Amino acid sequence: MVGVYSLVIGLFGLGFLLDYVSFPVLTGFISAAALVIAFGQVGSLVGLTNVPSGVFNVIGDVLRRLPKWDGATCGIGFGTLLILVILEKVGKKYGKRHFAIKLLANSRAVIVLVVFTLISYLVNRNREKSDYAWKVSQVSTHGITHPIVPASNLVQKVATRAVAPLVASTLEHLAVGKAFGRKNNYQIDQSQEFNYLGVVNIVNSFFSTMPVGGAMSRTAVASECGVKSPLTGAVTAAFILLTLYVLSPALYWLPSATLSAIIIMAVVHLFGPLSLFYKFWRISFPDFVASMVSFWVTIFVSAEIGIGVAVAWSIVWTLLRSTFVKPEIHSSSAETATSIPQPITRITSGGGRQVTDERMENARISIPGDAIVVDFNDAIFFPNAERAKTSTLTAIKLVYPRVESSLSQDDRERHWSVAAEKRLERLRAQKQIRLKETPLAVVVWDFTMVPFIDTSGIMTLKELKDEIKLHSGKGVQIRMVGMSDKVRSRFVRANWHLVDLEEWREEDADLVYPTMETAIWDRDDGSGADISSEKKG
Repeated sequence: MVGVYSLVIGLFGLGFLLDYVSFPVLTGFISAAALVIAFGQVGSLVGLTNVPSGVFNVIGDVLRRLPKWDGATCGIGFGTLLILVILEKVGKKYGKRHFAIKLLANSRAVIVLVVFTLISYLVNRNREKSDYAWKVSQVSTHGITHPIVPASNLVQKVATRAVAPLVASTLEHLAVGKAFGRKNNYQIDQSQEFNYLGVVNIVNSFFSTMPVGGAMSRTAVASECGVKSPLTGAVTAAFILLTLYVLSPALYWLPSATLSAIIIMAVVHLFGPLSLFYKFWRISFPDFVASMVSFWVTIFVSAEIGIGVAVAWSIVWTLLRSTFVKPEIHSSSAETATSIPQPITRITSGGGRQVTDERMENARISIPGDAIVVDFNDAIFFPNAERAKTSTLTAIKLVYPRVESSLSQDDRERHWSVAAEKRLERLRAQKQIRLKETPLAVVVWDFTMVPFIDTSGIMTLKELKDEIKLHSGKGVQIRMVGMSDKVRSRFVRANWHLVDLEEWREEDADLVYPTMETAIWDRDDGSGADISSEKKG
């Protein structure tokens, strides 16, 4: 069922779901997994048995049992490590100039495997199994099982239980794929990876195997050997079949310490440098937290729980960050016009943003005393819509007086709650703000940076429009600028009457302007013809 679920996800192109695995999360997970794998091989490297699991448990147990380290096994293990390091260094230094050296360096894992297997055979062939000089892998097989069709009742039993291994295997598989793609400078297709997992696990189900995914250790070995093409899968499969049926007696003598050394050297390069984690700290503390959560939970609990918790943290943080986004409010600070720094923008035919003149990046657009600009700088949707409305209303009520004609009831009949009014009075006193004598006439909503708006956002903006008119009078105009086609279509579907400036014919419609200057300065009396903008060098 893991294969069926994976294949469905891949065929429907839902691989983007794994985009929630961010780079810091991936770095923490891969680094922790590399440590877990490497320390899991330390016992075999030094000839110890019954070594506990867990990085810190391994460190404590191995150091406590230092006198019991097996000398011959240590010689094989550390000798393998030394040869692998030397071949790697030689390949980096001389490989670009000499093809033979490059081939030798890229084949270093195979070389040490053959050499130490031969040494092990020569040393141990005449010994009793209990008297081997070091532990050998003792590979023994008689081929693969014959395929059978899974029982129908088994499929029903595992249909729901397969979800957990699906999540675990796909997260780890994609995380490993992204890590090696970044390391070797290539891009993976996530939906294609799901298709691969689906096909492989469906085929494997006929051979009574467990669900599988991309293995970090084998992938690391392949990367260290210089593998460049998926064709390696065919070569690997052919070699494994050859091994199962022909070469298994030879691999019987492979020292476990040599195999452990090969795995350790393959994964050690995957550990993120400490400078990278420090960079996360410097750039974004939440990203640093995500990497640390991924790292430590993977170390102390498990790989799937570690990356799952870290992804959950990233999603929660993204929602919180979106929740506390507030629009920037621009208005004049006195009765005279002031200005805001902003590039002159226009809406292209495709609905995007285009700077008409790169030299106008420092242009300043003057704002008259009767206008205010609300610059929405992110998507407007349910987490932040109410906050955007509250911030805008507060900014307006702090500066602009309430128009008497907009009062809907006598002071004697108003509701008892005056907390909002007292709060505004406190803010005016703290910021030394005085109410303007000029009433608010124009409110410009800048949607240039708004890629998306949902139902909650539109309903909240309708409430904002009504409350602005309630405070500043029905004559105040709501003007919009920088709307993309996608955002505007949402307004149209919500029956919000929008018209372009040149098409304005009805009084109840809200205008969409082509530029910020026009939206700010256009007046019914024709004063908009004298649009001013001062440029700042």
